[in-house]
Amino acid sequence: MKILIVKTSSLGDIIQTFPVLDYLRSRFPHAQIDWVVEKPFSELVQGHPAVSNVLYVHTKKWRKFFPLRENWWDICETFSSLRKVTYDVIFDLQGNSKSGLIVGMAKGIKKVGFGWNSVPEWPNLLVSNVKFDPPVGYNIREDYLAIPQQFFNDFTYVPQKILLNISEENQACVKSLLTSGKTVLVCPGTIWRNKQLPEKTLIELLRMIQERFACRYLFIWGSSDEKEMVQRLHTQLIQNSQIVDKLPLPLLQNLMSQVDLVLAMDSLPLHLAGTTGTPTFSIFGASLALKYQPLGTQSHALQGSCPYGQTFTKRCPKLRKCSSGACIQELSAIDIFQSFQAQCSRYLG
Repeated sequence: MKILIVKTSSLGDIIQTFPVLDYLRSRFPHAQIDWVVEKPFSELVQGHPAVSNVLYVHTKKWRKFFPLRENWWDICETFSSLRKVTYDVIFDLQGNSKSGLIVGMAKGIKKVGFGWNSVPEWPNLLVSNVKFDPPVGYNIREDYLAIPQQFFNDFTYVPQKILLNISEENQACVKSLLTSGKTVLVCPGTIWRNKQLPEKTLIELLRMIQERFACRYLFIWGSSDEKEMVQRLHTQLIQNSQIVDKLPLPLLQNLMSQVDLVLAMDSLPLHLAGTTGTPTFSIFGASLALKYQPLGTQSHALQGSCPYGQTFTKRCPKLRKCSSGACIQELSAIDIFQSFQAQCSRYLG
């Protein structure tokens, strides 16, 4: 069996597609499973032990510098490599025009994608010869999983933890960050302000958790703004915390697998933590926890409520323009702590 997955971006969406890999590898232990991904995100896919080969595209660069001869040859080489293998089935889990072009160029007996009710961009429908719509109301990971499950008419799946491949040197780096006490990895950042807990509230929450459970914090960051924020958090909890240098995602995922709990917003680190089996506690506001929190009984979340009565099934339509962000900005530290204590005491007690 030869299978190709087309899921080119973004990092969070790629991670949310990993249950598809687990399902396919479990069902076809000896299958060749290849993956097409944007080159800047390839390290993440390369690290997954279930992936046989990674095929790269670099569409942002191609669009920007299309007239250049070297990019033209790069494009030709990419599509030539796509046609070297005839796949038994190709799963397009991106569903846009770009992935449709990739699937159209690849050689496959069956080309499977999203149906009319769920495809992100309608031109994609012209390429797939088998189409499915995920059932309504499920977790985003189950939406992706529904496509191969419906194709194979097999709905057995148990969430599995994985460990991305890293070098022995990086394994030693992970061990150097761990101590004998209880450790909570804190991921305070997110792209959108209306998904992020106010810094003052987060400090109060972390103090309450530390006083109750005597745990130690590891702070991680991605952007320069997040680095400044964790430096301020560390200053407030200097005796019980450490700032971790920026890590490659496979190394960060391995670190997440070794701590006692991950505390995060709705963000890339939360989705990455969800692949490890480590307990998570996440705080949601303008996005729906039931849709985006990791799968499994070890995943716990608090959902902020909208004081304006706005309802949504994925993300709040006012996520980017709501001036107050009250659903998360007005959460109190004591309310979050009480939810945390009720759901997560057994991991730190």
